[in-house]
Amino acid sequence: MTGRFDIAVVGRGLMGTAAARYLAQMGHRVALIGPSEPQNRATHDGPFGSHHDAGRITRGLAEKADWSRLALRSMARYRELEAVLGQRFYTPCGVMMAGPIAGPAADFTRAFLQAAEALAIPHERLDDAGLAARFPFMRFPAGTAAAWEAAGGWINPRLLRAAEERAMEQAGGVVIDAAAVAQDQSTVTLTTGETVDAGHVVIATGGYARTDRLLPARPDMNVMARTVLLAEIAPDDVARLAEMPTLISMPEDGRMDEDLYLLPPIQYPDGKYYLKIGGEPASPSLTNQAEMTAWFRSQGSAEAAARLQGYLTAILPDLPVQSYHTDTCVISFTATGYPYIERLDDHLTILTGGNGAAAKSCDEIGRLGALAATGQPLAPEGYDTDFKTKFI
Repeated sequence: MTGRFDIAVVGRGLMGTAAARYLAQMGHRVALIGPSEPQNRATHDGPFGSHHDAGRITRGLAEKADWSRLALRSMARYRELEAVLGQRFYTPCGVMMAGPIAGPAADFTRAFLQAAEALAIPHERLDDAGLAARFPFMRFPAGTAAAWEAAGGWINPRLLRAAEERAMEQAGGVVIDAAAVAQDQSTVTLTTGETVDAGHVVIATGGYARTDRLLPARPDMNVMARTVLLAEIAPDDVARLAEMPTLISMPEDGRMDEDLYLLPPIQYPDGKYYLKIGGEPASPSLTNQAEMTAWFRSQGSAEAAARLQGYLTAILPDLPVQSYHTDTCVISFTATGYPYIERLDDHLTILTGGNGAAAKSCDEIGRLGALAATGQPLAPEGYDTDFKTKFI
């Protein structure tokens, strides 16, 4: 028995850690349960975390107003969290969303432009001529419309999560470095065989919420395997791309589920600089723990990596790349398109479903999770959606 807590948060990812931070700051005795980042992914049995990375895009611009609200409220608190950590994790290099003004992907473009106007997000509209003048080292298809947001850019998700955890510990929260294997009412059983007793349990296990059976029913979410391409560039080219924004774009023949993302050069833990690009029209669905583990241990899809390399070359045709590397991550798409944030009963709250857009917004999502876990309504928070859960 590791102790008795008011609330146990299962899942040391971005949303779970943020929720634990807010719960601790409310005065609750909180346990944050989950393993640290694996040192060797090839031999680790899981769970894994897609937030174990150096770069994620942050932006207020979005196709849906509530995703803009989640992001903007989180972004407003980044500097506060950086002060807690004593280290910067937010780089406001600007972000751009771009897409065709005609054809099958035009709805994507109209959606983010309309959301930007509706929420009065400060941004600059760019057409073909404006793009060529502002970013001469980038190429876009004719007939592209874009919105550029100065406050956008990228975050280091490892450091953001670390800041949330430090703030939680400063408020009296406790980290339990182990995975949970079972949950029964107010008792959580760990891989060590020990148990944690809590008056309430928050399940914030990301895509694993569909496979780890810690919930009484399976949430309706599609857990997708995704391949990421990292392009190593020389230090001289890092300087040449100093004005490069982060980018969300849609291919001319794209669908709403295959927008591309591209980050400017970021220094990774190995000391090298990489551009990161991702986005796929389709990828495997992961339905059990074995598939999740195998995917995270793998090098991803060679076919997806080749497609991403082609997109990168089209956007930055004059960029010399020294080497290419692949990485893997998992995206959890919920049936509603929003996170599931709901107090299911007196003992249990669900907090999961990033939909590929939650890293930047994790602080606000975690705050809403803390409100839900303590029985407070979310309706007064000013969102159009209710964040309710759908189960299979």
